Amino acid sequence: MTFFGGLVAVVVLFSLFIGYRIFSRISDKKEHSGRKGGFFEKIFLFLFIAVLMISINALTFILSYTFFWEKAYRTFDEPQYTATVVGYKKEITKAKNFPSSSTYSDKVIFFPKVEYTDAEGRKIVKTLDITSNNPPGLGEKIKITDAKDRDSTNAVELDWIMFAAGCVFTGVAALFAVLLSTYSTSYSMKKRVVWSLGAGAALTLINIFCIVFIYLKQ
Repeated sequence: MTFFGGLVAVVVLFSLFIGYRIFSRISDKKEHSGRKGGFFEKIFLFLFIAVLMISINALTFILSYTFFWEKAYRTFDEPQYTATVVGYKKEITKAKNFPSSSTYSDKVIFFPKVEYTDAEGRKIVKTLDITSNNPPGLGEKIKITDAKDRDSTNAVELDWIMFAAGCVFTGVAALFAVLLSTYSTSYSMKKRVVWSLGAGAALTLINIFCIVFIYLKQ
């Protein structure tokens, strides 16, 4: 199992554990008030809480790992090269037609393929790990890092505005993750909010540090 696969497994198991604790606390409150739900109601409630916790923890940890922590580590650990865009890899994803729409349509995105010469003088062609609505053009030079065991190269010239927004987004996700997780505890709402704000601020600062590190290593 890869490190990323292990991280996903840990996030899912941790989310299920926290989800069960939240479910137990809600069930206990219902029983104390004399409102006992049926079997299917309890199953639905547990599944809803589990999916909610998995989703919000995935937004917190998996997005942070993919777009910040791993990129910063690769920038530190791998040699840097100047690569040339030689083509594109087309992928099709689902996207909403409008922000308020419930229907999805196919959206084509293009990941740049780049060519560079490694330390042993070999020509290497790989796909970038990220893309944007305006990917670099053919023949454009970009800075990357790469290693032999990687399937894609690590782009170090980033859309800083997008990544800054990503820092805020993951920080907000961390805030809600901690706020929901601490519902299963006996702490007061005030203390839970303070802890949640601290966790959100801490993750935001960690991800900002990763961006600054990548920028300084260019």
